[in-house]
Amino acid sequence: MQDRQNAIYDYIRERGDVTIGELVAEFDQWSEMTLRRDLAKLAARRAVILTRGGAKYLPAKYGLSEDIYSERESRNATLKREIAEKAVTLIEPGMGIFIDSGTTAMTLAKLLPDVNLVVVTPAPSLALEVMSHKQLPSVVLLGGTLSRHTLSVSDPEAWRQLDMLNIDTAFIAASGFDKKTGFSVGSQLESILKRSVISRARRTVIIADSSKHGAMLPFSFAGFEDIDLMITDSAFPEELKEEYGKLVKIL
Repeated sequence: MQDRQNAIYDYIRERGDVTIGELVAEFDQWSEMTLRRDLAKLAARRAVILTRGGAKYLPAKYGLSEDIYSERESRNATLKREIAEKAVTLIEPGMGIFIDSGTTAMTLAKLLPDVNLVVVTPAPSLALEVMSHKQLPSVVLLGGTLSRHTLSVSDPEAWRQLDMLNIDTAFIAASGFDKKTGFSVGSQLESILKRSVISRARRTVIIADSSKHGAMLPFSFAGFEDIDLMITDSAFPEELKEEYGKLVKIL
């Protein structure tokens, strides 16, 4: 069911708006009733807007906050794994790394090599995932108030902890990015935490799948000049990779 809804969502995103008739013609393996139910579920997730006789794409930049974590977890799973597989090649034994909250970051945590590492994270669920690796000597879980939207902490208590930590490489998640506003998220506290991490890290790596391009959330936390590398997926158009490659190295 999730794959079907993702396919419908991608079709609507490519065209901007569609009618039920167009969806029935494109996805003739599914009934009109099934397609209507999927549209209703996509609308409930704020991915599309229902119109008279169809649906319209709702760009993420029009949202004031990010989706609930559980709603984001299954989206673009293949692309997130592709990003995580690239990111894990940057990790070497003995490093101290920061892994941000978010579903792409969780995918990276699941692929971590079972070697001597120190991992810092604001996400309790990610910390538990990392703890399943037997060789990791230390997992530093930042403290503070837990957000139900991101399942992470991002208040002043976490910022104070960062003042005592040194980070070799920080893997930072972005909910949106473009050339004008840089990298953005839906929470002011989260944006401050990300800026604090970037200021402590020797190397900053943004992990963001191609669906985040063009999305503008309320709080920017970094410009392209503030990061060392951006990792995205193969669905990011080559012409955009070339354009953004003038600002930062892209993997």
